[in-house]
Amino acid sequence: MRTDQQQAFPALQALRIAPRRPSAQPLAPARRSIGLRAAIGVLSFAVVMAGSIALAALRSDRTGSAPSSRERTDAGAFTLFSDPNGRVVHPRDVVAGLDGNLWFTAANDRVGRITPDGEITVFSDPAGELREPDQIVAGPDGALWFTALDGRVGRVTTTGQVTTFVVGENGVSPVSVAAGPDGNLWYMTGDQIGRVTPTGEHVSFDGGAAGAVLPLHITAGPDGNLWFTNLDGRIGRITVDGQLTTFDAADADIAFPGEIVTGADGNLWFTSPGSGRIGRITPAGHVDSFDAAPAGAEAPSAITAGPDGNLWFTNSNDRIGRISLEGQIATYVGHDEVRTPFGITAGPDGNVWFTSLNNDQVGFIRPGSADAATDQGAPASEVR
Repeated sequence: MRTDQQQAFPALQALRIAPRRPSAQPLAPARRSIGLRAAIGVLSFAVVMAGSIALAALRSDRTGSAPSSRERTDAGAFTLFSDPNGRVVHPRDVVAGLDGNLWFTAANDRVGRITPDGEITVFSDPAGELREPDQIVAGPDGALWFTALDGRVGRVTTTGQVTTFVVGENGVSPVSVAAGPDGNLWYMTGDQIGRVTPTGEHVSFDGGAAGAVLPLHITAGPDGNLWFTNLDGRIGRITVDGQLTTFDAADADIAFPGEIVTGADGNLWFTSPGSGRIGRITPAGHVDSFDAAPAGAEAPSAITAGPDGNLWFTNSNDRIGRISLEGQIATYVGHDEVRTPFGITAGPDGNVWFTSLNNDQVGFIRPGSADAATDQGAPASEVR
């Protein structure tokens, strides 16, 4: 969940759906008008994205790539890199690419590449159709795939060639993308769950009938399915042929679940910015959660499986958090050097990489660093 989304909680809470038991039914491909449920979703996501900043002045260079550069800052357990030429503005998500580098999105219509030693190169769309790329994932074709405004998903090769595809109906933009076990990319938009091939053909499934009214984040699960969070407090699972099941997480004290990822233990782990908790769901659908607030993480946001077997997450109060598979939580304070950590991923170098939204930087934290300022919480109790 993004920082500006937290301001939308009161509006989104009014849209919460009454709890239901797990339901399962096949979903028919949908290419029709989005209807009432999606209209509600459109309005909700419009509120969620209301914090977007006008960046027209920063979009004058519309084509090609710029020479690599870097500016390094070391601060305890943190190392951060910035572009001295100012070509990286509000970096959002970050992911490890198959080329051994890190790739990130930036709000000034750029996709960036950063090497493990901090060399930054930025790429733009020669067609001028890329607007505010957001979530990014390594695709099954070796390229990087990302979401963007105007109903688009985008693709950038490791050499920097950018292409975008329109997948959202009526201009509704996708909010998340994941590489599926079927060799396709899966995305969320409105109340639709979509699938796009590496060549750009796409189809969407109507999730509303099965309780997926406001899907937010999607990831590949350990069981060959896709798993996603839903803003009404549900966790969902969809098979590659469109069979969808939802699980109510309210009994585990979950409100507005955020990002979700597969952990080293074979379970799915997710953040809950609305309740200040980290949740866990088994492939069988059992949900529990851990209180992150005692460790200083009142609104955990993005989450990733770390190189050390733990889960790592961002928090809006300038902290990076870590939770063990047993639920032990610690947070690392970035002070002035890390402002609004946003996206997070495990790097190819054994570090945990993140974006620093309000510092226009991309950086990493070294797991286990003794020089980090740490708030260590007591072992979190499970809520069942």
